[in-house]
Amino acid sequence: MVRFLVSTLAVLAVSAATVCHARPDVDKAQLQSRYSMSDLIKRDGQKDYTHVCSRIASSISPSAVHYPGSPVYTWLNSHFSASSNQLSACVAEPRSSSDVSKILRIIGQTRTPFAVQSGGHATNPGFSSTPGVHISLYSLRSIDYNGASQTVEIGTGLKWDDVYAALEPHGVSVAGGRVTDVGVGGFTLGGGYSWKTNQHGLTIDTVSAFELVKPNGEVVKVTEKRDPELFFGLKGASNNFPFFKGIVTKITLKTFVQGQVWGGFLAFTDPQAISGLGAATAKFSTEVKDPKASILSSFSYLQGSPFSGVQLFYDGPNPPPGIFDDFLALPSAMANVSTRSHLSLILSTPANETHGLS
Repeated sequence: MVRFLVSTLAVLAVSAATVCHARPDVDKAQLQSRYSMSDLIKRDGQKDYTHVCSRIASSISPSAVHYPGSPVYTWLNSHFSASSNQLSACVAEPRSSSDVSKILRIIGQTRTPFAVQSGGHATNPGFSSTPGVHISLYSLRSIDYNGASQTVEIGTGLKWDDVYAALEPHGVSVAGGRVTDVGVGGFTLGGGYSWKTNQHGLTIDTVSAFELVKPNGEVVKVTEKRDPELFFGLKGASNNFPFFKGIVTKITLKTFVQGQVWGGFLAFTDPQAISGLGAATAKFSTEVKDPKASILSSFSYLQGSPFSGVQLFYDGPNPPPGIFDDFLALPSAMANVSTRSHLSLILSTPANETHGLS
């Protein structure tokens, strides 16, 4: 398993960008769909960093810097959980490691607060949001599969859905996210629990190299052989640790042969079924030893009523008899369990149903 370095190391992930044109004027009415008036008032009272945004725009490209009032700003500045959102002065959208280098130099020279967002699946403000310069990871989206070395190099602006879709024609996959719409950057740097973790370890255990842009703008490739201490520090460092060590722009991962899988999602609203899910989860955790079998149970409230669900997974077209019987026997409000492709399983999860909620 990965060794976590609980230290003051920071790693932030980056990605590649599409060309978008932003309006620099602040249209408060347009922002109401995403931000409350109290948020706007708070933003109005904050320090003005627009001069830093202008420097960045001049350095990389005016079309790669977006301001409040622009739909692109609203989109790139938002998160899966609205509780993570902060009104930044602007969103900078680097298109290369060279762009990241220029942005970091300007931020360092001006001592401007900043945040870096990969997929935006964080839940807390400040994890990948800021009142300063928000660096969006959307546009470094390269995927380079190497069949000879059985590795894939991916840009940290990608979602796992994109990676799985690109690798599926090659009959391989990676130990990545378990549900749809999760970014590769923060997930990997934070450790990453995958459907394949019981077989291959955490996602971070399968990393063989990082492309890192250091605070001084230097772009380096970090491997265990070239820089063992930094390579170890990046594994599990997550982001926004007190001492910033750079922005990860690419990650190289091991790939694994991938065929059809079995699984899907079961939802429960009946109190007895929810109780039964708890018992089935406890039994599975203590009795099932097959590394190809895994579950992800959740218990919550939906509009004031109890709601629970479980994702079932087996890394093969058919699980051994009996492993999941206790779950399948419960009366479910929704079920979509079947033999399918790995990508189909990921896309079938209803993870985006709560996108944008607090």
